[in-house]
Amino acid sequence: MRLRFRSFLLSGALLAVSSFAAASPGPLLPAAGLPAVPQPEPLRVRFYDPYRLLSPEAHDWLEKEVVRAFGASEVGLTFVGRGGPGVIPATLYPELPDRWDVAPEAIGVAIGVHGGPRSIFLSLGAAERALGLPLARRQNSSAKVKPRSRRLPGSQSRRLGIALGRVLAHELVHTIAPECPHTRHGLMAERLSRRMLTAPGIGFDALATRHLRHAAAGMAAPETG
Repeated sequence: MRLRFRSFLLSGALLAVSSFAAASPGPLLPAAGLPAVPQPEPLRVRFYDPYRLLSPEAHDWLEKEVVRAFGASEVGLTFVGRGGPGVIPATLYPELPDRWDVAPEAIGVAIGVHGGPRSIFLSLGAAERALGLPLARRQNSSAKVKPRSRRLPGSQSRRLGIALGRVLAHELVHTIAPECPHTRHGLMAERLSRRMLTAPGIGFDALATRHLRHAAAGMAAPETG
């Protein structure tokens, strides 16, 4: 059975850098003219690292970055230790499986965004290549192969965790607000350059924030009918 993907995020670090990637996205802007919306319960995300690819430091930075990005848009998000109804799973692979037919530069992919179970998958190898980090030694690119664990220096663990967190935040928007388009600036850009993956102060722009807030408010609205 062939999976149909809604979104995959490419790293601009390995592609020709577009004009918008080179420009500074600037500070996060508030979405003007939004009506008051009820405060929903925080979105719940379960992060799976079945191959134990990340150090605890990188894992902490990943979670902090996702919470920061959503919090800046006034949308609560929390990581939980167990899956279940309403929990969005995100799984880290050494590489995304070849059978999925996505570009080797793809760091993240979201499936089930227009119906069916929602899931997000991240590629450690693509993130490492995008950041210019030393690659973990692996026997091959299969997602089934468990690579040897290794520890990066603190600064590299921080950069890796932040970059993966920003990709995860991008894919979460596609998952909960599939009508949100890619934007010219910020975390919903179609391609994130190395700078955009790690530079301070990069978040969702006004358009993405608007979609994100309304999607979160809709998820909190009581069901009728």
